[in-house]
Amino acid sequence: MFSDQQVAEIRERTDLVSLIGESVALKRAGVQFKGLCPFHPEKSPSFHVHPDRQFFKCFGCGASGDAIGFVMKLEGRSFPEALRFLAERAGIELAAEDAREDDGVRHARLERERLHAIVEAAAGFFVRMLDEHPLGGMARAEIRKRGVTDATAATYRLGYAPHGWDHLARFLAQRGLSPREAELAGMIVPRRTGEGHYDRFRHRLMFPIADVHGRIVAFSGRALDLPPGEVLREGADAPAKYVNSPEGPLYRKGELLFGLHEARVGLRREATAILCEGNFDVLAVHQSGHPNVVAPLGTAFTAMQAKLLRRYVNKVVVLFDGDRAGRKAVASAFPLLMAEALATRVAALPPGEDPDSYLRARGPEALRALIAAAVPIVEHLIDASATDAGADPAARAQAIEALGPILAAVPNPIEIRLWVERVSQVFEIHDIEAVRRQLRRGLQGQGTRPRRPEPTPSEGAAQVPSAAVRPPVVLPPLELEALGLLLDQPTLLGSPEAETLARLLTSGDLRVILGTSAGATDAHGAVDATALLAAVGDISARSWLEERLAVQTFNDPDAARNFLRDALIPKLQLDAIKREMSALTQRIARARRAGEHEDAEELTRRLYELGQRAIRRSS
Repeated sequence: MFSDQQVAEIRERTDLVSLIGESVALKRAGVQFKGLCPFHPEKSPSFHVHPDRQFFKCFGCGASGDAIGFVMKLEGRSFPEALRFLAERAGIELAAEDAREDDGVRHARLERERLHAIVEAAAGFFVRMLDEHPLGGMARAEIRKRGVTDATAATYRLGYAPHGWDHLARFLAQRGLSPREAELAGMIVPRRTGEGHYDRFRHRLMFPIADVHGRIVAFSGRALDLPPGEVLREGADAPAKYVNSPEGPLYRKGELLFGLHEARVGLRREATAILCEGNFDVLAVHQSGHPNVVAPLGTAFTAMQAKLLRRYVNKVVVLFDGDRAGRKAVASAFPLLMAEALATRVAALPPGEDPDSYLRARGPEALRALIAAAVPIVEHLIDASATDAGADPAARAQAIEALGPILAAVPNPIEIRLWVERVSQVFEIHDIEAVRRQLRRGLQGQGTRPRRPEPTPSEGAAQVPSAAVRPPVVLPPLELEALGLLLDQPTLLGSPEAETLARLLTSGDLRVILGTSAGATDAHGAVDATALLAAVGDISARSWLEERLAVQTFNDPDAARNFLRDALIPKLQLDAIKREMSALTQRIARARRAGEHEDAEELTRRLYELGQRAIRRSS
């Protein structure tokens, strides 16, 4: 679909340190940079980025690759999506070479790009109005009242939709943006009488909603108190607490999660998602030290949202409100999470509390302890069912019956048996067979028991070879040091020393790497890590090569050449002599056992000469 030249230009024009630095705090360490890996939890940085080679490598989890691979793995994008994202970021006009793209497809793609531009312009407008509009202080006051810091507000790009009718409509018109497309993007609404449009969002605190690629596609606007001096007209309804963008070409609320883009690094690093219910809950939990938090978008949790989570994590902690509605939401989410093989626990909030209020009342440490004490979702549902049923026998029997489909979704028969015993204990029914009969009643009409799918790799993630899954390979340390030196100083690849080294290498893998390295040197004289790894393929020394490409040891070319010529090559030559002497010793022994005395004498003479050479090289 895209030419090699296009792909190479995108890699060349992408500053890998800048790209990764948007998600990972990097610090310089020599010519490379280090930071905490975004793909697994760690306390000491093992994630290396080499700017000249445009290559990253984590020495902890083994993740590695170039700019395209980083975007694919971090954000779950496909190769073409990552390529288009980086092309746009670098200001490259990337036209597909596939001439089969018909006019309709091309028109739809261009229209989506224009809609994205409108929504992005609106997001910038709302952010600016938060500071500049005379009533923006009311939105800022609501933010402060909730304990949200300026840093968190900036991270989530909170804004203010001005009081009035057409502030945004006029702003978009001044920018030359189409009113028809602004209406299609859900930003403005046509007037019922006469011509023109008015703003969909007015006098509201604005929460932008981003898609999986980080592009803003919609908004959620929270109502604020009426401006000073204004009163609600008699008979008029109070404004809805939240107004959300309508669904359209860019936005399907059941297919996205609030805060997903901001949480992407935390999700990858922790392999766990904290699932809340509301926007302010997400901000509060994120701010308390849990960047891996997301929420549905003003609706019940959906199957598509469960699939979306599965692209990033394999575990979920549900942190819904601690009321009956919250418990009902957990029960509704259970089959969807189970269907995606997401190991799910529930952190039970006190009745009447949500994460936002809980944090403001008790602080981050209390929330951290609550999350740590989260129980398996099946246990939570059993306990919640008993609580809701109370002491009424009919309600308790009905609650047990409703647990039947829940236990049937558990894949392990031993685990099911233990959960049945739990039901018996919680409901205080000693006749466990009666409990089983009541649970089976709940399965009538349910069909066959659902099967939980086997876990699969994250969809769209870049699959890169990992040192964590590759068996250890023992390679000669001196040969590794010499080859690493040439990778650091590729101008030496054509030198006499490199030719000598090629004859001394005993590892076939290292000979392949050395023989390929010269052809993988770019126009700037640096090793092209992506090209070299592609050329050598899946050799056993690949893990070492990835790690070595991420770290540069020899920075001075003259010092490197002297060290190779005067230290490493003599040692390797001595090792070669010792290997030859060992082989001769074995041949001499075989010759003597066979009675071939003349051959043994000749071999002994050669062994003596090699010994003298070894002594001279050692001195």
